[in-house]
Amino acid sequence: MISACDLFKDSTSSTGPTSGTTETFSGTLAQRGSSFYTFTVVQTGTVSVTLTSVGSSSTLVVGLGLGTPSGTNACTVTSSSPTASAGTTAQIAVTESPGTYCVQISDVGNLSATSTFSITIVHS
Repeated sequence: MISACDLFKDSTSSTGPTSGTTETFSGTLAQRGSSFYTFTVVQTGTVSVTLTSVGSSSTLVVGLGLGTPSGTNACTVTSSSPTASAGTTAQIAVTESPGTYCVQISDVGNLSATSTFSITIVHS
């Protein structure tokens, strides 16, 4: 069964055991658009979100958030990095309890065209 959130996922992969899971959320981001990915945390621990690439420039800035899914096509952001650029260090790292969460990427007005992106999520 496909959930409504699955309709907004671009491409993902998941590796590793239940504890210390690494997931990759990648796809395209339109000008003034946003995209989100839903995942499940199975035990209390740190959730780290790293924007590993966006567009062709390492200095391109986008919005990045972590929160909970709301309705069928939205992510209510509770932790964010309103101006994130790609790198190797997590832009968001918070402790979360077991549950369903989402990561959202959004254009804050800097994209001149649709751009590809990749985000790494590490959680328990």
